[in-house]
Amino acid sequence: MATIIIPVLLCLFLGPGVGQLYNKEIKKGIYLIVFSALILTWAIAWYYHAIQPFLPSDMTSVDPQAVSDLLKNAMQQVSANRSGTLFFFKAVLTLVWLYAVVDAYLVADKKRKNGTGGPQ
Repeated sequence: MATIIIPVLLCLFLGPGVGQLYNKEIKKGIYLIVFSALILTWAIAWYYHAIQPFLPSDMTSVDPQAVSDLLKNAMQQVSANRSGTLFFFKAVLTLVWLYAVVDAYLVADKKRKNGTGGPQ
């Protein structure tokens, strides 16, 4: 039973692809990790650029006490004005994550039933 639970927990807590690596599906695991990292990097870069118009161009002239409020306001503006793009990134990452968890479970279960088991 542990050979089924471990890859699922690895995917859940460490990210897509880690459970596949545990199941010795190296190529699939690397693809999932790289794809997730690319989507996450794209989302972070997009968010950074989306937030820029709501911040002063020279942050050094801003009172350090006010930076927190400025960032909070900018994040609220981006969330309100660009919710569709945020939803896209969340949906893609969630789907990749769910795929990885289900795949890790199914492959581990198949290996257990076939008697090939998990890593030795």
